[in-house]
Amino acid sequence: MIDRDGWDGAALRDGIAVAALGAVPFGVIGRLVLDDDSHSGLLGFFALLVLVALVLGGGVAAWRQRLGRPLSHGIATALVTFAVVQLAGVVRRLAAGDDIRWGRIVSSALLSLIAGSLGGLLGSFLQRQGVRSRQP
Repeated sequence: MIDRDGWDGAALRDGIAVAALGAVPFGVIGRLVLDDDSHSGLLGFFALLVLVALVLGGGVAAWRQRLGRPLSHGIATALVTFAVVQLAGVVRRLAAGDDIRWGRIVSSALLSLIAGSLGGLLGSFLQRQGVRSRQP
């Protein structure tokens, strides 16, 4: 499913699914269970797992895309996943009357950009090595 704007929708869908299936559970556990200073080391561990999920999702999208744009697909996957999850979190915080930590959101967006870039490079590497994905 390639749209006219030059994106491989199937690759993006698959990458976002992988990223979300990994990032959302780890993010929820990290925020709900461990969101206090006494568990800051574990919170960092869960944040790292979220980033790994974004790298893997970006890698899947980059590897599966058929347009010669692995880096773009990896970055888009990580940023779309990040944006959807953050939007849900901001809405939840606003509804609960909690503070919105904009600095944390911006730094998380930058880390997601880096994770998507790494995923894009990983997918590109796999393609250059001749590792092919099964296309539906």
